[in-house]
Amino acid sequence: MSTREQAILYWLLVVLFLIIVFGRKNNLLDSLKDVIKYTIKFLLNPIAMVIISINLLYIFIIYYFVYKDDLQISLWYIKDYLIVLLFSVFPIVEYLKRLKFSEIFREKKTELFSLATIPLFINSTYTLPVVWEMVLVFVVTFLSIFIAVANQKEDTKIVSKFFNFFLIGIGLFMIYTSLDQFFKNVKDIFSLDFWISFGIEPLVWGLNIPVIYLAREMVYIEKKVIFSDHKNRIYSYFIYWFQMLVKKIKFRKYKDIYPVLSNSIKEAKELSAIGGNRIYIKINIENISNEILISIVSDAILGRNKYTGVINQREKYPNVVEIRNENNELFAFWQDSFITPEYRDNRIDGMETIELIEGIKLVQN
Repeated sequence: MSTREQAILYWLLVVLFLIIVFGRKNNLLDSLKDVIKYTIKFLLNPIAMVIISINLLYIFIIYYFVYKDDLQISLWYIKDYLIVLLFSVFPIVEYLKRLKFSEIFREKKTELFSLATIPLFINSTYTLPVVWEMVLVFVVTFLSIFIAVANQKEDTKIVSKFFNFFLIGIGLFMIYTSLDQFFKNVKDIFSLDFWISFGIEPLVWGLNIPVIYLAREMVYIEKKVIFSDHKNRIYSYFIYWFQMLVKKIKFRKYKDIYPVLSNSIKEAKELSAIGGNRIYIKINIENISNEILISIVSDAILGRNKYTGVINQREKYPNVVEIRNENNELFAFWQDSFITPEYRDNRIDGMETIELIEGIKLVQN
């Protein structure tokens, strides 16, 4: 643990002590309890539990081979691993619905493998004695908060620029002292610990690429589980995933059989639905074969939207897919049976329908 990490830890303990002692009068203690409660609730979420469980397995496997081969690698690296996991990987989960993997790769490639990572690593590794680090942490934190507050009003922005100059100066001083210590201990680059410390963040990200992909799939279907009769548990996600796998297998023969199928679609858009979304499709042909119909609906059900061109903003997998003819009459209808009956669309109740495959129903007008 670096002296800067120790300084941050000591300040956190000081703040925690002050909240416990003086926080009863102004409800700070209650706020702290709420933060702890919501943190525990978040960590017990199935998506978070999957991420944590897989990473604990990674750590176990890594240290199994470390001890098996008698490598002298400190257990303190578990702390570094968890810091990267909690403060770098976990925040990505919140934006997985909107982020593309190409964007994540591009950002992380720039962040982890640019020349700027070298001085940043040196600055965080070669630190001052803990007392001076405590002073620096306090001053930097105070100035950062002061500048952020001063920037809120136009008449105090000049003051914020003035103090921002001091903040930049402190940053340059910290970089200078760390580089000075690094060159005095340049032989460290020949040690295994140096390269493990340098490579811990790329390692964590590399190991978590498949985990992030899995988490994204869980995020896509989280609302499905919440609005179903199943409890919000990991096995519920597996049940839905298995049902989607069965659908993909059954719909496979209808995929890409009509390359110009989009010409049959006059209009397509995503609309809101209870617990998710619905895909509205209007076709411009009167006589449509069942195969074409299934191909269009299955394309929407599986979230591909190759034919419709719809970009789902709410959820990837819709709750409802409805197809209407040129007269805007309901022509075909599909509804996800995974959703509890309480939240289902009952528009076709009482209508005469013919089921084609996997709940796709042809409405008899």
